[in-house]
Amino acid sequence: MEIPDPLVVAICYPSWWWNEPGAFEAAVAELEALGSVEVLELPYEEEHERRAGRGADPTRDWAADQPEMSAETLGGFSRIHVALALDIPVGVTSLAPNLRWVQAFGAGSDQFVSCGFDEAGVILTNSSGSNAVGIAEFAMGRVIEHAKRFPYTRDLQRERNWQTTFGSELAGTTLGLIGFGNICSEIAPRARAFGMRVEACRGSAKPGDTHELIDTVWPAAQLHEMLANCDNVIAAVPNTPATEQMMNAAAFAAMKPGSFFVNVGRGTLVDEPALVAALGSGHLSGAALDVASTEPLVDDSPIWTAPNLSMSFHNAAVPAAMFGNVHKIFAENVAHFLSGEPLRNLVT
Repeated sequence: MEIPDPLVVAICYPSWWWNEPGAFEAAVAELEALGSVEVLELPYEEEHERRAGRGADPTRDWAADQPEMSAETLGGFSRIHVALALDIPVGVTSLAPNLRWVQAFGAGSDQFVSCGFDEAGVILTNSSGSNAVGIAEFAMGRVIEHAKRFPYTRDLQRERNWQTTFGSELAGTTLGLIGFGNICSEIAPRARAFGMRVEACRGSAKPGDTHELIDTVWPAAQLHEMLANCDNVIAAVPNTPATEQMMNAAAFAAMKPGSFFVNVGRGTLVDEPALVAALGSGHLSGAALDVASTEPLVDDSPIWTAPNLSMSFHNAAVPAAMFGNVHKIFAENVAHFLSGEPLRNLVT
Protein backbone atom coordinates (compact mmCIF):
# COMPACT_ATOMS: atom_id res chain seq x y z
CA MET A 1 0.00 0.00 0.00
CA GLU A 2 1.39 3.37 -1.03
CA ILE A 3 1.79 5.78 1.90
CA PRO A 4 0.74 9.38 1.16
CA ASP A 5 3.46 12.04 1.39
CA PRO A 6 2.68 13.92 3.50
CA LEU A 7 0.27 11.83 5.55
CA VAL A 8 -2.48 14.30 6.51
CA VAL A 9 -3.84 13.55 9.97
CA ALA A 10 -6.92 15.21 11.48
CA ILE A 11 -7.49 15.62 15.20
CA CYS A 12 -11.25 15.95 15.39
CA TYR A 13 -11.82 16.81 19.04
CA PRO A 14 -11.44 20.36 20.44
CA SER A 15 -7.90 21.04 21.66
CA TRP A 16 -9.20 22.65 24.87
CA TRP A 17 -10.35 19.23 26.08
CA TRP A 18 -6.79 18.64 27.30
CA ASN A 19 -7.19 21.39 29.93
CA GLU A 20 -3.41 21.37 30.33
CA PRO A 21 -1.37 24.20 28.75
CA GLY A 22 0.92 23.00 25.99
CA ALA A 23 -0.20 19.36 26.11
CA PHE A 24 -2.13 19.42 22.84
CA GLU A 25 0.72 21.15 21.04
CA ALA A 26 3.16 18.56 22.40
CA ALA A 27 0.94 15.73 21.14
CA VAL A 28 0.82 17.33 17.68
CA ALA A 29 4.60 17.79 17.66
CA GLU A 30 5.08 14.12 18.56
CA LEU A 31 2.95 13.05 15.59
CA GLU A 32 4.75 15.38 13.18
CA ALA A 33 8.12 14.09 14.40
CA LEU A 34 7.24 10.61 13.15
CA GLY A 35 8.05 11.57 9.57
CA SER A 36 6.21 13.23 6.73
CA VAL A 37 3.07 13.95 8.74
CA GLU A 38 0.87 17.05 8.59
CA VAL A 39 -1.58 17.47 11.47
CA LEU A 40 -4.81 19.44 11.05
CA GLU A 41 -7.04 20.50 13.94
CA LEU A 42 -10.60 19.85 12.71
CA PRO A 43 -12.81 19.92 15.80
CA TYR A 44 -16.15 18.19 15.38
CA GLU A 45 -18.26 17.48 18.46
CA GLU A 46 -21.72 15.96 18.93
CA GLU A 47 -23.91 15.86 22.02
CA HIS A 48 -23.64 12.73 24.15
CA GLU A 49 -27.28 11.81 23.48
CA ARG A 50 -26.77 11.96 19.72
CA ARG A 51 -23.53 9.98 19.97
CA ALA A 52 -25.25 7.25 21.99
CA GLY A 53 -28.20 7.28 19.58
CA ARG A 54 -25.95 6.77 16.56
CA GLY A 55 -24.55 3.67 18.22
CA ALA A 56 -27.95 2.34 19.27
CA ASP A 57 -29.72 2.95 15.94
CA PRO A 58 -27.19 3.21 13.08
CA THR A 59 -29.88 2.79 10.39
CA ARG A 60 -31.57 6.11 11.20
CA ASP A 61 -30.84 9.11 8.95
CA TRP A 62 -28.46 10.92 11.29
CA ALA A 63 -27.46 13.45 8.65
CA ALA A 64 -30.70 15.39 9.07
CA ASP A 65 -29.71 17.22 12.26
CA GLN A 66 -25.94 17.05 11.97
CA PRO A 67 -23.91 19.92 13.48
CA GLU A 68 -22.86 22.52 10.92
CA MET A 69 -19.23 22.70 9.85
CA SER A 70 -17.31 25.73 8.66
CA ALA A 71 -15.88 26.00 5.15
CA GLU A 72 -12.42 25.68 6.70
CA THR A 73 -13.37 22.41 8.41
CA LEU A 74 -14.95 21.02 5.24
CA GLY A 75 -11.84 21.98 3.29
CA GLY A 76 -9.68 20.21 5.85
CA PHE A 77 -11.72 17.03 5.63
CA SER A 78 -11.26 16.99 1.87
CA ARG A 79 -7.47 16.55 2.40
CA ILE A 80 -7.16 14.06 5.24
CA HIS A 81 -5.99 10.45 5.18
CA VAL A 82 -6.30 9.67 8.91
CA ALA A 83 -8.56 10.95 11.71
CA LEU A 84 -8.47 10.69 15.50
CA ALA A 85 -12.08 11.27 16.55
CA LEU A 86 -14.69 10.78 19.22
CA ASP A 87 -17.31 12.06 16.78
CA ILE A 88 -17.16 12.20 13.01
CA PRO A 89 -19.71 13.51 10.50
CA VAL A 90 -22.18 11.26 8.76
CA GLY A 91 -21.03 11.01 5.15
CA VAL A 92 -17.39 11.55 6.12
CA THR A 93 -16.28 9.13 3.39
CA SER A 94 -17.71 11.59 0.85
CA LEU A 95 -16.36 14.66 2.64
CA ALA A 96 -12.96 12.98 2.94
CA PRO A 97 -12.47 10.92 -0.25
CA ASN A 98 -8.84 10.14 0.69
CA LEU A 99 -9.70 8.83 4.18
CA ARG A 100 -8.03 5.49 4.89
CA TRP A 101 -8.17 5.06 8.64
CA VAL A 102 -10.07 6.38 11.68
CA GLN A 103 -8.77 5.98 15.22
CA ALA A 104 -11.69 6.07 17.68
CA PHE A 105 -10.87 8.26 20.67
CA GLY A 106 -12.31 5.73 23.14
CA ALA A 107 -12.72 1.98 23.43
CA GLY A 108 -16.29 2.20 22.12
CA SER A 109 -16.84 2.80 18.42
CA ASP A 110 -20.57 2.08 17.97
CA GLN A 111 -21.17 5.68 16.90
CA PHE A 112 -19.13 5.05 13.74
CA VAL A 113 -21.27 2.14 12.48
CA SER A 114 -23.43 4.57 10.49
CA CYS A 115 -20.41 6.00 8.62
CA GLY A 116 -20.09 3.26 5.99
CA PHE A 117 -16.41 2.57 6.65
CA ASP A 118 -16.55 -1.03 5.44
CA GLU A 119 -18.05 -0.06 2.10
CA ALA A 120 -15.44 2.68 1.64
CA GLY A 121 -12.54 0.48 2.73
CA VAL A 122 -11.74 2.67 5.74
CA ILE A 123 -9.90 0.95 8.60
CA LEU A 124 -11.26 1.51 12.13
CA THR A 125 -9.19 1.14 15.29
CA ASN A 126 -10.06 2.02 18.87
CA SER A 127 -8.23 3.24 21.96
CA SER A 128 -9.02 0.25 24.11
CA GLY A 129 -6.92 0.30 27.26
CA SER A 130 -6.57 4.09 27.48
CA ASN A 131 -9.07 4.24 30.35
CA ALA A 132 -8.31 0.88 31.95
CA VAL A 133 -6.48 1.97 35.11
CA GLY A 134 -8.85 4.80 35.99
CA ILE A 135 -11.96 2.68 35.46
CA ALA A 136 -10.43 -0.22 37.40
CA GLU A 137 -9.79 2.10 40.35
CA PHE A 138 -13.33 3.45 40.11
CA ALA A 139 -14.88 -0.04 40.09
CA MET A 140 -12.81 -1.14 43.07
CA GLY A 141 -13.77 2.08 44.83
CA ARG A 142 -17.44 1.15 44.49
CA VAL A 143 -16.74 -2.29 45.98
CA ILE A 144 -14.79 -0.76 48.88
CA GLU A 145 -17.37 1.92 49.69
CA HIS A 146 -20.13 -0.69 49.75
CA ALA A 147 -18.20 -3.11 51.98
CA LYS A 148 -17.25 -0.33 54.40
CA ARG A 149 -20.72 1.27 54.30
CA PHE A 150 -19.36 4.70 53.40
CA PRO A 151 -22.63 5.97 51.84
CA TYR A 152 -24.60 4.97 54.96
CA THR A 153 -22.05 6.67 57.23
CA ARG A 154 -22.26 9.83 55.12
CA ASP A 155 -26.06 9.78 55.46
CA LEU A 156 -25.72 9.55 59.24
CA GLN A 157 -23.36 12.52 59.20
CA ARG A 158 -25.85 14.60 57.20
CA GLU A 159 -28.52 13.69 59.76
CA ARG A 160 -26.14 14.51 62.66
CA ASN A 161 -26.85 11.03 63.92
CA TRP A 162 -23.93 9.57 65.91
CA GLN A 163 -24.58 5.90 65.33
CA THR A 164 -21.74 3.42 65.29
CA THR A 165 -21.87 1.25 62.17
CA PHE A 166 -19.43 -1.33 60.88
CA GLY A 167 -18.59 -2.66 57.45
CA SER A 168 -17.12 -5.96 56.29
CA GLU A 169 -13.68 -7.17 55.23
CA LEU A 170 -12.86 -7.80 51.59
CA ALA A 171 -10.03 -10.17 52.44
CA GLY A 172 -11.14 -13.75 51.91
CA THR A 173 -14.15 -12.81 49.76
CA THR A 174 -14.56 -13.69 46.09
CA LEU A 175 -14.73 -11.16 43.26
CA GLY A 176 -16.23 -12.23 39.94
CA LEU A 177 -15.27 -10.45 36.74
CA ILE A 178 -17.55 -10.51 33.70
CA GLY A 179 -15.13 -10.05 30.84
CA PHE A 180 -11.37 -10.02 31.05
CA GLY A 181 -10.20 -7.28 28.73
CA ASN A 182 -8.06 -4.27 29.55
CA ILE A 183 -10.23 -3.03 32.43
CA CYS A 184 -10.74 -6.33 34.24
CA SER A 185 -7.09 -7.25 33.83
CA GLU A 186 -6.32 -4.07 35.82
CA ILE A 187 -9.02 -4.85 38.40
CA ALA A 188 -7.70 -8.35 39.14
CA PRO A 189 -4.34 -7.40 40.70
CA ARG A 190 -5.98 -4.62 42.71
CA ALA A 191 -8.51 -7.07 44.11
CA ARG A 192 -5.76 -9.54 44.94
CA ALA A 193 -3.93 -6.79 46.83
CA PHE A 194 -6.97 -6.71 49.14
CA GLY A 195 -6.70 -10.46 49.69
CA MET A 196 -9.67 -11.31 47.50
CA ARG A 197 -10.08 -14.46 45.45
CA VAL A 198 -10.69 -13.54 41.79
CA GLU A 199 -12.74 -15.48 39.24
CA ALA A 200 -13.46 -14.37 35.68
CA CYS A 201 -15.92 -15.30 32.94
CA ARG A 202 -14.84 -14.47 29.41
CA GLY A 203 -16.35 -15.16 26.03
CA SER A 204 -13.18 -16.68 24.57
CA ALA A 205 -12.51 -19.04 27.50
CA LYS A 206 -12.62 -22.80 27.16
CA PRO A 207 -13.03 -25.36 29.97
CA GLY A 208 -9.73 -25.84 31.75
CA ASP A 209 -8.27 -22.43 30.80
CA THR A 210 -6.07 -20.71 33.39
CA HIS A 211 -4.62 -17.24 33.87
CA GLU A 212 -1.91 -16.04 36.25
CA LEU A 213 -4.14 -13.28 37.66
CA ILE A 214 -7.27 -15.42 38.02
CA ASP A 215 -8.06 -18.22 40.46
CA THR A 216 -10.75 -19.70 38.20
CA VAL A 217 -11.51 -18.94 34.55
CA TRP A 218 -15.08 -19.68 33.43
CA PRO A 219 -16.42 -19.99 29.85
CA ALA A 220 -19.38 -17.75 29.00
CA ALA A 221 -21.78 -20.71 29.14
CA GLN A 222 -20.96 -21.11 32.85
CA LEU A 223 -21.56 -17.50 33.88
CA HIS A 224 -24.31 -18.41 36.34
CA GLU A 225 -22.06 -20.95 38.05
CA MET A 226 -19.44 -18.25 38.60
CA LEU A 227 -22.03 -15.75 39.84
CA ALA A 228 -23.15 -18.20 42.55
CA ASN A 229 -19.62 -18.14 44.03
CA CYS A 230 -19.09 -14.40 44.22
CA ASP A 231 -19.56 -11.83 46.95
CA ASN A 232 -18.93 -8.99 44.49
CA VAL A 233 -19.26 -8.93 40.70
CA ILE A 234 -17.79 -6.34 38.34
CA ALA A 235 -18.77 -6.27 34.66
CA ALA A 236 -16.76 -4.58 31.92
CA VAL A 237 -17.71 -5.98 28.52
CA PRO A 238 -18.40 -4.38 25.12
CA ASN A 239 -21.81 -4.05 23.54
CA THR A 240 -22.31 -7.12 21.34
CA PRO A 241 -25.31 -9.34 20.52
CA ALA A 242 -23.84 -11.92 22.91
CA THR A 243 -23.64 -9.51 25.85
CA GLU A 244 -26.95 -7.68 25.39
CA GLN A 245 -29.02 -8.19 28.57
CA MET A 246 -26.68 -10.98 29.65
CA MET A 247 -27.35 -9.82 33.21
CA ASN A 248 -31.05 -10.64 33.22
CA ALA A 249 -33.45 -11.93 35.87
CA ALA A 250 -31.95 -15.43 35.72
CA ALA A 251 -28.42 -14.09 36.10
CA PHE A 252 -29.32 -11.91 39.09
CA ALA A 253 -31.16 -14.84 40.67
CA ALA A 254 -27.99 -16.92 40.23
CA MET A 255 -25.93 -14.39 42.17
CA LYS A 256 -25.07 -15.15 45.76
CA PRO A 257 -27.67 -13.72 48.20
CA GLY A 258 -26.43 -10.42 49.60
CA SER A 259 -23.85 -9.92 46.84
CA PHE A 260 -22.96 -6.63 45.16
CA PHE A 261 -22.97 -5.83 41.42
CA VAL A 262 -20.99 -3.18 39.51
CA ASN A 263 -21.20 -2.34 35.79
CA VAL A 264 -18.55 -0.10 34.21
CA GLY A 265 -18.78 -1.51 30.68
CA ARG A 266 -21.90 -0.97 28.58
CA GLY A 267 -25.43 -0.36 29.81
CA THR A 268 -26.89 -2.84 27.32
CA LEU A 269 -25.46 -5.69 29.44
CA VAL A 270 -28.11 -5.18 32.13
CA ASP A 271 -31.83 -5.89 32.15
CA GLU A 272 -32.51 -2.86 34.32
CA PRO A 273 -36.01 -3.83 35.57
CA ALA A 274 -34.54 -7.19 36.63
CA LEU A 275 -31.75 -5.44 38.53
CA VAL A 276 -34.22 -3.11 40.26
CA ALA A 277 -36.33 -6.14 41.24
CA ALA A 278 -33.28 -7.97 42.65
CA LEU A 279 -32.43 -4.93 44.74
CA GLY A 280 -36.03 -4.40 45.85
CA SER A 281 -36.36 -8.00 47.04
CA GLY A 282 -33.11 -7.77 49.00
CA HIS A 283 -31.53 -10.60 47.01
CA LEU A 284 -28.70 -8.20 46.13
CA SER A 285 -27.32 -5.99 48.89
CA GLY A 286 -26.49 -3.25 46.41
CA ALA A 287 -25.32 -2.24 42.96
CA ALA A 288 -23.35 0.51 41.27
CA LEU A 289 -23.81 1.54 37.64
CA ASP A 290 -21.66 3.93 35.64
CA VAL A 291 -23.62 3.23 32.45
CA ALA A 292 -27.26 2.80 31.47
CA SER A 293 -29.09 1.18 28.58
CA THR A 294 -30.31 4.63 27.52
CA GLU A 295 -28.19 7.68 28.31
CA PRO A 296 -29.01 10.06 29.76
CA LEU A 297 -31.51 8.33 32.05
CA VAL A 298 -35.09 9.48 31.52
CA ASP A 299 -36.68 11.26 34.47
CA ASP A 300 -39.00 8.38 35.35
CA SER A 301 -36.37 5.63 35.15
CA PRO A 302 -36.62 3.33 38.19
CA ILE A 303 -32.82 3.39 38.35
CA TRP A 304 -32.95 6.85 39.99
CA THR A 305 -34.78 5.56 43.05
CA ALA A 306 -33.80 1.87 43.20
CA PRO A 307 -32.82 0.87 46.75
CA ASN A 308 -29.09 0.60 47.49
CA LEU A 309 -28.10 1.55 43.94
CA SER A 310 -25.35 4.10 43.31
CA MET A 311 -25.52 5.71 39.85
CA SER A 312 -22.73 7.68 38.22
CA PHE A 313 -22.96 9.21 34.80
CA HIS A 314 -20.47 7.51 32.49
CA ASN A 315 -17.64 9.19 34.36
CA ALA A 316 -15.54 6.29 35.64
CA ALA A 317 -12.69 7.28 33.33
CA VAL A 318 -10.01 9.83 34.19
CA PRO A 319 -9.71 12.26 31.25
CA ALA A 320 -6.45 13.82 32.47
CA ALA A 321 -4.74 10.43 32.16
CA MET A 322 -6.80 9.23 29.20
CA PHE A 323 -5.63 11.91 26.74
CA GLY A 324 -1.97 10.96 27.12
CA ASN A 325 -2.81 7.26 26.84
CA VAL A 326 -4.95 7.79 23.73
CA HIS A 327 -2.22 9.76 22.01
CA LYS A 328 0.39 7.15 22.92
CA ILE A 329 -1.75 4.48 21.19
CA PHE A 330 -2.42 6.80 18.26
CA ALA A 331 1.25 7.77 17.80
CA GLU A 332 2.23 4.08 17.84
CA ASN A 333 -0.43 3.36 15.23
CA VAL A 334 0.64 6.27 13.01
CA ALA A 335 4.20 4.92 13.12
CA HIS A 336 2.88 1.47 12.19
CA PHE A 337 0.79 2.95 9.36
CA LEU A 338 3.79 4.80 7.93
CA SER A 339 5.87 1.61 7.96
CA GLY A 340 3.09 -0.63 6.65
CA GLU A 341 2.84 -2.64 9.88
CA PRO A 342 -0.44 -3.97 11.34
CA LEU A 343 -2.37 -1.46 13.45
CA ARG A 344 -3.12 -1.99 17.14
CA ASN A 345 -6.73 -2.34 18.36
CA LEU A 346 -8.24 -3.08 14.97
CA VAL A 347 -12.07 -3.12 15.07
CA THR A 348 -13.43 -5.95 12.96
